[in-house]
Amino acid sequence: MGKVTAGSAASIKPGKFIKNNFVIIAFILIFIFSCFATPVFLTVSNITTVLIQNSIYAICALGMLMIIITGGIDLSVGSYVYICVCLTAGFIQDGMGVAAILVVAVMSMLFGCVTGVLVAYAKVAPFIVTLAMTSILKGLAYMYQVGESRRIDGTYWPEFIQGSILYIPTPIFIMVVVFLIVLFILNKTKFGRGLYAIGGNAETARLAGVNVKRYLVMVYAIGGFLFGLAGMILAGRLSMGTATVGDGYELDAIASVVIGGASLAGGTGSTTKTLIGAFLMGILLNVMNLLGIASYPQMVFKGIIIVVAVLANRND
Repeated sequence: MGKVTAGSAASIKPGKFIKNNFVIIAFILIFIFSCFATPVFLTVSNITTVLIQNSIYAICALGMLMIIITGGIDLSVGSYVYICVCLTAGFIQDGMGVAAILVVAVMSMLFGCVTGVLVAYAKVAPFIVTLAMTSILKGLAYMYQVGESRRIDGTYWPEFIQGSILYIPTPIFIMVVVFLIVLFILNKTKFGRGLYAIGGNAETARLAGVNVKRYLVMVYAIGGFLFGLAGMILAGRLSMGTATVGDGYELDAIASVVIGGASLAGGTGSTTKTLIGAFLMGILLNVMNLLGIASYPQMVFKGIIIVVAVLANRND
């Protein structure tokens, strides 16, 4: 007993190990490189900045993960951020108090419900629906802002977001809570198992008793809430509402999920690896900024990482 045969040793293929753990290996390598590339990287202030800045992207990525697991996609993430940044600041500025946060949260979920209904019941492709929602939400954000940024300095929301909970910066604390909830949903609930089943084969899932249409509406609503939450956090960090933020959030969210090993065809995806993927991108961009690399080369490096991740995770 306990002997390792030549056959069992040979069955542990390096290629398969790398494929299954690509994001972890890549994260470790980029982290080590960053530590040696610049002494500024491994400082408390810089690491805290990376965690706070990328907590917003991570929350969006977790919402995107749940949608991608079903075989769908949401290209309107950035527009959710646009509209929710503006609405949060505007409602607070108008004196709605804490109710402003609750109203924006409900509105973001309703936007997600609209997307889910069109995907599930009208049978419109998620790509088309969310592309249309991108235009609608961004247009609403600009219409609401009317060309004027809304300042909310000195109000409760910036003070809360820029503060800390249990000595942890609030955005990081919120991200951890979201991560644990999504982890629980996907791994311990009937709803989570249903999402994986839908992504694997929607018709088989329906025959097995999964209410596919209801699950799709729910997952897009949850995604809308998380994208809106990212916008609300950003409003607190900026102490203002403006329709000039949010560009690229959907690409970073999708990239984090793909780098984390999820398939855009649906049926697979890891909460933990998605979170690691989000911070892998964040660390990469952070160290390039510290090294003084311009934004355009950064875009090239980001694209290369995404392509390498797709190649590493593909099924032969």
